[in-house]
Amino acid sequence: MSGIFLRNSYIVTSKLGTVASGFRLGFTCRDTSGGIIAQHNKSIRKFATEVRRNFATLPKQHLSLKNSHLPLFCVRLYSYAVSSSHCRVMSSISSALPSQDNGGVSTASSVPTNNSKIIKEGSATMAYPPTDEVFYNPVQVQNRDLSILMIALHAERRSRRRATILAKKAERKRLLEEAGLTEAESRKKGVSQKAFAVDMDAISKQMDSVDWTEKVKDDAKAGRPPVGNRDINVNHGGIRILDALAASGLRSIRYAKEIPGVDSVVVNDLDEAAIELAHCNIASNGCSSEEGNIPHITAHVGDAIHHMYSCMSPSKQNFDVIDIDPYGTAAPFLDAAVRTVANGGMLCVTCTDMAAMSGGHPETCYGRLGSMPVPKGKYCQELAIRLTLAAMATIAGRCGRTIRPVLSVGMAFYIRCFVEIWDDKATVNQHCLKIGNLYQSTQCPTFATAPHATQKGNVYQPSRIPLTTCPETGSEIKVAGPLWLDPIHDQQVVLEAISRLTNDKDEVINTGIASNLATRTNIHGLLTCVSEEVHDVPLYYQLPDLTKTIGCTAPPRFKIENAIINAGYRISAQHKEPQAVKTDAPSSLLWDILRCWVKEHPVSEKKLKNNEKAAKILGKEMTHDVNFSRPKNSLKSTKTVGAGSKKKAVRYPSNPEANWGPKPMAKGKKRPVEEIE
Repeated sequence: MSGIFLRNSYIVTSKLGTVASGFRLGFTCRDTSGGIIAQHNKSIRKFATEVRRNFATLPKQHLSLKNSHLPLFCVRLYSYAVSSSHCRVMSSISSALPSQDNGGVSTASSVPTNNSKIIKEGSATMAYPPTDEVFYNPVQVQNRDLSILMIALHAERRSRRRATILAKKAERKRLLEEAGLTEAESRKKGVSQKAFAVDMDAISKQMDSVDWTEKVKDDAKAGRPPVGNRDINVNHGGIRILDALAASGLRSIRYAKEIPGVDSVVVNDLDEAAIELAHCNIASNGCSSEEGNIPHITAHVGDAIHHMYSCMSPSKQNFDVIDIDPYGTAAPFLDAAVRTVANGGMLCVTCTDMAAMSGGHPETCYGRLGSMPVPKGKYCQELAIRLTLAAMATIAGRCGRTIRPVLSVGMAFYIRCFVEIWDDKATVNQHCLKIGNLYQSTQCPTFATAPHATQKGNVYQPSRIPLTTCPETGSEIKVAGPLWLDPIHDQQVVLEAISRLTNDKDEVINTGIASNLATRTNIHGLLTCVSEEVHDVPLYYQLPDLTKTIGCTAPPRFKIENAIINAGYRISAQHKEPQAVKTDAPSSLLWDILRCWVKEHPVSEKKLKNNEKAAKILGKEMTHDVNFSRPKNSLKSTKTVGAGSKKKAVRYPSNPEANWGPKPMAKGKKRPVEEIE
């Protein structure tokens, strides 16, 4: 028998001595007013009092109830509401003895350790069941490591923004006082703002001298202000994080233990087994609400969308960071997340449904995001990023908000986007300049993009179609989008992230925030590639795709770079695709480069005979002068991002093991329970 169901707490306490270690015990408390029993301290204390009376006969078996202060041990209480009149609770009994050096209160996991998988990641130690009841995927270690780094930097930017505003106000007040004025008097007299302009360069230098890692820790210790207090002079405290789809809580535990300046973390999942396991792992890692040294974690079972919408109430604290890491698409969660996150807060979004967003199932992608992908497009992951960002921007615009992408990358089989959300109705009007369509030739890699509108002065007008037919083959054009056309990275943040991972010699370090990042070397390589990209150009070509179209041998990459730079354009690779040609040069220049190459390295007549599109492309007259010679160093350094003395970094690492990809979805857990009256 794997479980007992008991209706009355006095029966429960009398039966505790017969319960084996790891045995599941269920009971009903009918004196609650409904809801989650963990939120009803009175009911818990009543039950705890009865348990204490019977505890003298249990020298080896100990019970610890959430939100109670009994010096007992170790069952993490997990509960959920089944009606408005009572709550049903499932718990596990552990036979481990209390820790003597912790006041008799153990923080060990209540999950039976027999046959459990113990996983150490970062500063967290997690116990997982041997089956697939709860999801864990080692591929996502880099995802979690990168998230810790980016959220830590976000907390520092948040603190710096507030400090800059306060310093600016203080300096302006000082300037006015020297002139014998107040702010109200200066407005009344119509004094120009420029007459008492603040030296922002001096304030910026002042901010640069601050140790923001320590500053955010101090902010968190000071605590958060009352709900609804928007006074900039009041310390806003540490950041609040919602892990909306938390599974076992590994990500949340690492956030609480490794990110400076965290006030609290909320763990949410719809799977009861996952939250029960999360309770145990939270306790074993010292992150329960009773612990004072580490930001506490609150576990919540329920629908992520409903929970986010419920947190929009003015009576509740907003989340500064919302992490959405689903098994598949993030589309159902975007609306609630964009609306719920605090002004200036950050969304961390993962999408693994690459089959849909890469064009394998365009109708599915359109149904989820309202955007059409390009089937067999060679820029699939960046296109997926831009489709997702466009969907987020559209949602944000509906509620007077706008997005600012901080970092958006493709890794392994998924994409990860870090996006700040701001209340800014004026900037919403510019969404039509940042979102547009993709126009792709049906017979060759030629493509073009165009925003939905153009701006002349204060007038917005619908833009014109850049391509009606393919300029190289004369073929039809297929239209994709809407997609985000503005930059997908903030280069200043990227460079700051790289500086946290390296020393003065550009060597990867294992101190500070990087000390717990097992994949710091790969993250450094990824961010270095991002920093070298032509960041203001959407999408890219792939050199093998270009040469395959006309059937020629591939020219060395440096010759392609030389020709583009000598023509006055920029070129870079892409952080996910080493063979990418990301450039602001027109497609006609790329084809002219290949035509010039083919003159020196002809394509065989046999290949051209059965390749009509190659014959059309090679038969066109060249419109650009192509120069393969090495450009001057000064020219190359300005036209090739990251050119010249490239930084030492591990770019495009190979997969660490075979079958490195998505793992089977978690199966959840069904508990057989026998009811005993």
